[in-house]
Amino acid sequence: MGVTAFTFLLVPLCLLWAMRPDRLLKLMIIAQVFEAAAALTIGTLGVQPGLLPALTFMGFVLMQLLLGARFPGDRQTWRLVRPFVCVAVWALATSYLMPRLFEGQAYVWPQKEIPPFVTEPLRPTSSNINQDIYLALDCGLVVLGACFFTKSRLRLLPFLRIYFLSGLVVAAIAVWQFASKVAGVPYPNDLFYSNPGWAILTTQSFGSVPRINATFSEPAALAGYMASIVCASGWVMLQGHRDTLVRLAFIAGLGTIALSTSTTGFATLAIIAVGVPIYALLSGSARMVAMVLKVGVPVFVLLGLAFFAGDTLVPRFNSSVSQVVNASLDKQHSTSYNDRTDTDADSLTAAVETYGLGTGWGSNRSSSLVPGILASIGIPGLLGLLWFGAGVTRAVRRARRCSASSEQMIVLDGCCGGLFAFILTALISGPTISSVTFYFLLSLLIGCAVRTELDARPVLPDAVRRVAVPA
Repeated sequence: MGVTAFTFLLVPLCLLWAMRPDRLLKLMIIAQVFEAAAALTIGTLGVQPGLLPALTFMGFVLMQLLLGARFPGDRQTWRLVRPFVCVAVWALATSYLMPRLFEGQAYVWPQKEIPPFVTEPLRPTSSNINQDIYLALDCGLVVLGACFFTKSRLRLLPFLRIYFLSGLVVAAIAVWQFASKVAGVPYPNDLFYSNPGWAILTTQSFGSVPRINATFSEPAALAGYMASIVCASGWVMLQGHRDTLVRLAFIAGLGTIALSTSTTGFATLAIIAVGVPIYALLSGSARMVAMVLKVGVPVFVLLGLAFFAGDTLVPRFNSSVSQVVNASLDKQHSTSYNDRTDTDADSLTAAVETYGLGTGWGSNRSSSLVPGILASIGIPGLLGLLWFGAGVTRAVRRARRCSASSEQMIVLDGCCGGLFAFILTALISGPTISSVTFYFLLSLLIGCAVRTELDARPVLPDAVRRVAVPA
């Protein structure tokens, strides 16, 4: 077991705040943005920084439950997360059964690709066990986190604000890396890219334009995270909430996606930019349409001013922008696009060859979310996730009708926006959603929805409760 700089930072903080679960969650959100770093190294594997405070938090909550503590929304939370737990149990079962049941009968793309990059016959591997561990941790965080967030005296808005603050941290580091690539400013590569389990892509460029990945393993991962920041903060603003931190996060997210030059990030923003006005028009809400104009017009004006200032102050600005635009538009003719398409097609073929049951969790790596789910956990797993999503959606709608407080509404809106962006980017180019932040937002959304419903229930005096009402 090896140590890194993050070990000396996170371990003392986790020990110091071992009895403060709220601080552990906030530490987890900040630490998780350093995705390409490692808090500990075990051989060729690296423990992501966010996992240390996450494990400490889950240990604390489990200990409380074992000692008899109960949270106000235990039952309601369990009803919502039960489909997700069922999917997780199914995935863990498939990781053992399917590689043995269909061994050699299907071809998969391995999780750890080693040249030559080709498909391999299905068989049990260590990747099944590794992915099982991550899945169990993510599932535990959702269940225990959602229960914790139903505590009656716990303020939920600070947790969402830490999430927005993490976006500003990422944006600052992205600007730092850009200055390093353009002007030679010192940049601590060894600190931010210490995870031996990741393939770190820091030398990519579009012609003379460097691509930025900040604290993530590749530009697409950076763009995916910042797209969630943009979508969460943008949706909060469209709902009429006013907050300086939210505005800063929105602007920083847009700028960071531009620095990343990620086609995935640009595609996500394009879909959101087209989908939100359509949604506002179809909703028939004059207030929503007005808010879209109120937010959208200044954004376009600022973008225009930014391009004008760049053209005036920065040499070769137009040529650099043209290189990025042309590279993004020609992505469909690139080798990487063809490889991704072939990977998804092979994943769907593997799902068919296993009769829709999947090759087992951790056996196959696709290029986008739906083929990855079908290839790994099959049609039963996909249906279970849809069941889970429908249940959470109904719970959020009920919570919004319960006269939630302004803080609760901001949390609901911010979580919905962030989760939507995570799912959208994964649908475009992501085999799974591995970010701990996604599962944190999911637990926060479920906990807030349950707590909103609990707060809306009338509290009857004890004397009224004891009155028997005849049938």
